[in-house]
Amino acid sequence: MEIFLKSLALSLVMSISCKVFFDTLLEKRRWRRGWIENTELLAFTLGIIIISMSEIPPYAIQPIRFTAVICIAVQIYYRVRFVQNVFLSILFCGIFWIVEILTISFIYLLPITGISIQIVEESVSDILLLCLMLLFHFKYKGKTNVMSGTKWTRFLFFPVFCMVIIIAATMYPWNGQEGNEYVRVLVLAGFGLVNMAAFYFLWDILVREAEMQNLRQGRERTQNQMNMYQSMQENYERQRRFLHDYKNQLNCIQGMLAEGKTEETMEYLTALNGSIRMNADHVNTNHTAVNVVLNQKYSYAREKGITMTISVNDLSSLTMGEEDIVTILVNLLDNAIEACEKLESNKVIQFKMTVEDGELILSIRNPVKEPVKIRDNRIATTKPEEGHGIGLINVQSVVQKNCGTSILRCEDGWFFFSAMIPV
Repeated sequence: MEIFLKSLALSLVMSISCKVFFDTLLEKRRWRRGWIENTELLAFTLGIIIISMSEIPPYAIQPIRFTAVICIAVQIYYRVRFVQNVFLSILFCGIFWIVEILTISFIYLLPITGISIQIVEESVSDILLLCLMLLFHFKYKGKTNVMSGTKWTRFLFFPVFCMVIIIAATMYPWNGQEGNEYVRVLVLAGFGLVNMAAFYFLWDILVREAEMQNLRQGRERTQNQMNMYQSMQENYERQRRFLHDYKNQLNCIQGMLAEGKTEETMEYLTALNGSIRMNADHVNTNHTAVNVVLNQKYSYAREKGITMTISVNDLSSLTMGEEDIVTILVNLLDNAIEACEKLESNKVIQFKMTVEDGELILSIRNPVKEPVKIRDNRIATTKPEEGHGIGLINVQSVVQKNCGTSILRCEDGWFFFSAMIPV
């Protein structure tokens, strides 16, 4: 019973550390039954208890088993892609093992007698890990965008490499001599300290890159908002002028009817009706930001001689922020219009934005003058000096931020982008 209670307490401390780590970096899944979200800590604890109470596998299998349990729980309770999940799970396990190695190293060098080193080591290492995770949480809380995009994949090898080295070092025979044991402890402690420093600097690089990306997106969002507000102001001024003209036109119609000019009045009304249709909004989705952008871009495309077909439905249920919506629409449509302007003929843009089965479906298709090179679902831009391609990078960043997926293709002279985003 005492062993079980001890395992339960240590498993709970470990589970809290795990929860704090992933809460800092990832967004939780939303369940229709809210109570499921509150079982996250229980799931972590049960998984770790099962590991601690089950038969110990070969030494090399232990980290794989631990990582797999964490990975499964994280995939259930957090909105995360599988590759990111594996990366973060291995990273957490690597940090745990490094903390454990450092703890063992320092405790082994202390003159402790009359008490099991293993008991002290397990308790101290778990508490140190929890303190480290809490410090990490308070320092990086709210920086979930660190894991957005694909830049983090450059460091995917690092936690795996660390785990392999740790396992190899702890399994290596050191002849059992006391001097060798001290050397072994010092080597492992040094390796652990170096890795903790490396973890810190690598993470700091990711944070700084994420902050730079935020600055770029912030500037673009500001510009998009200014364009949208300018468009709304222009619409307001146009409507004000239209109402003024409408009053004069009514007076004109009244005068023509008073003079009995029925046929002339009908011709005037027909021409007036056509003018009203040309000035009316062409798209209505029950979402203000979407309406403003789509109508603005539709009018602009028509002025450029570009045929734009739009398929939409009721988008009033969208919960995505207006800044994100404007970023996606403006960049996609601007790129499509720019591509069509280079063509002599077949200037066509096919756009779709609908909510279906709880997901936002976005797609845009347009012909291109030259094939677009796509690598790793990104455009290999030919105009770096103009920032070309940054727009689509920002679009994909917004899609990933909202836990969506996107696809880029260029086939048979047509460029195609599609995305699915949970509503």
